[in-house]
Amino acid sequence: MAARPKALPKVSGESASLELERPLAAAVSGERPLAAHFLAPEGLVLLQDSPAVAGFFAGSLGTLSVEEAFAHVLSGIRTGQLVVQHGAVRRSVSFRDGQVVFATSTEPWERLGTVLTRLGLVSEARLREALTRVTSSRRLGQVLTSSGWVTEANLYSAMTYVVREVVLNLFEMMEGSFLFVETRVPVADAVKLPERTRDLVLAGIKRAEETVRLRRNLPDELWVVPGSEGPLPGDEALFAKLGAGASLGAMRAAYPGSQYSFYTWFQEGLRGRNLLTRAPEPVTSAGPEVEGMAWELLSAEERYNLLLSLVHRALRDAGNPVDLLRGFLDAPPPGLESAYAGVALGPDGRVDVARLRANVSSGGEAVGRALALEALDALVAYALFSARNVLPAEVAERLANTYRTLQGSPT
Repeated sequence: MAARPKALPKVSGESASLELERPLAAAVSGERPLAAHFLAPEGLVLLQDSPAVAGFFAGSLGTLSVEEAFAHVLSGIRTGQLVVQHGAVRRSVSFRDGQVVFATSTEPWERLGTVLTRLGLVSEARLREALTRVTSSRRLGQVLTSSGWVTEANLYSAMTYVVREVVLNLFEMMEGSFLFVETRVPVADAVKLPERTRDLVLAGIKRAEETVRLRRNLPDELWVVPGSEGPLPGDEALFAKLGAGASLGAMRAAYPGSQYSFYTWFQEGLRGRNLLTRAPEPVTSAGPEVEGMAWELLSAEERYNLLLSLVHRALRDAGNPVDLLRGFLDAPPPGLESAYAGVALGPDGRVDVARLRANVSSGGEAVGRALALEALDALVAYALFSARNVLPAEVAERLANTYRTLQGSPT
């Protein structure tokens, strides 16, 4: 985690000053004084000195989540502005009597101009020209409507879309800080969303949960290549960055949108065969690479075998004897002798699951499957234990993390 910029008090005689590191100093102005709220010695909060500010609350998303911050605004039927920031990403939401009326973001894909072109309401050429006419007193919307390039109705529709997306995407933010300032919000900026804020919060929570599930089932190491159907219209630039293939994490970083929209787009690309997944070439210097298949597409037995192959590869790449894993099969623990009778280790570290299942299937299919999974889990536990003793610590830890991911995946 990057170090936070510091503010250092300087006391000299009867005077004192607050020395701000550059990232903090760049965000304040000497022409706009700040009001100090002393919580010494534990802290000091500086806010814009304005009679319109009636109160505030602030915190870290590690302590209070976005939904909890929204709950405070809703329960108090508050009017003001909620700002959430993490690194360079800053989202701001304005409330009137507990209802969302406006929102802004520093993310390019959540800006009005980007949304207008994405919705097909203005061409990119006209947007570029309009941006050259924007001034401190003349906004983009005013330029577009006065030029006749966008109707008032379409502009309002696009603004409503932007506000809704900024709020929903807020719930993806798990790190950062927030500040709510109770103050009046400009009437001119207010829009009316199609749903009430309480329903919008529920939609944001569901979207965030779905994003977490997708991230768990679609690891960043997944290798992606162009499919037979080629890029969809509008995706040409992203496919150019994809080239012959790239990791899912690299694609996510290049995608101009939220995490939720990226995973939705990726799944649609898989269904339409615009995108395919492949196993990447092994990278020996950084430890084992996860093979190019989403966990949710693998059966439980396949997931165990996949992890065994990763351990086998890690041992091989580190110059250790892969026969290490055969010790378990040669002398299984008590109670597993019959399960592993005749089961051999393949050249890639996988075992014959069909033979294993046949060995334990006398109690019926459901019982046999459970016994086979129990036997595989014992072998994987042995493999991870043995690998930890001979592999570099960071490689062994990656294998252990992969095992935990597999255990959390649906069967």
